[in-house]
Amino acid sequence: MKYSYIIVEDNPGALKNLQSALKSFTDFRENGVENTMTGGVSLALKSRPHIIFLDVQLGEENGFDLIKEVRQFSTELPFIIMTTDFDKYAKKAVNSDVLYFLDKPIDPDELVIALHKFEKKFLELRNHITIKNSEGHYFMQLEEILYIKSNDNCCQIYKQDGSRMFVTKTLKQMDSILPLPFLRIHKSYIVNTQFVHMLNTRKKRLQLKFADLADFQTVFPISDLYMEKVKQTLLVENRI
Repeated sequence: MKYSYIIVEDNPGALKNLQSALKSFTDFRENGVENTMTGGVSLALKSRPHIIFLDVQLGEENGFDLIKEVRQFSTELPFIIMTTDFDKYAKKAVNSDVLYFLDKPIDPDELVIALHKFEKKFLELRNHITIKNSEGHYFMQLEEILYIKSNDNCCQIYKQDGSRMFVTKTLKQMDSILPLPFLRIHKSYIVNTQFVHMLNTRKKRLQLKFADLADFQTVFPISDLYMEKVKQTLLVENRI
């Protein structure tokens, strides 16, 4: 899926830095740039982007006011990633439904984290994922997926209906964008925890069960690297 974004930034150098950092993310496309709050509000309402990269200080104006204006005139607020030179705004950003807070100049590693966080949140709200393979783009509901298995530098997605789909993403890439209830348990497996039937921490095994599908692999190994996360997710958070 292609995600759209706009940038509201009044500093030409900072704008160029952010645009340069975003060029390597081919699933994200720019829908326009503005350098004032009023212009940013207008562009956000017209282009309806997935993300607004928003400078905190726009001359004498304040980026937080843009959030209020867009929320007032739109039923769905885009995800906000704020950029600034000043740490004092971080707490206010967190308390204003801002997805992520980026310091200037933009750190490429921080930008990766911000965009992955966006994709996770987006998937949680939409409850589907777009899978691209040699045949085209497939729109798959997250609840259709039982588990995902690594296949060298690619993956196979195993679905409830017994079918499999080959995708040219690594398991690490899939793990970075899939929200809960998906959980990585091994270097080779991500499972949908909605179908967990049994967990044995002593034997380091986890079993999936799906009533309408009897002939798929049900027992999966759990590696030491992921054991604590598995226990935290399944035993503590879900109180199994």
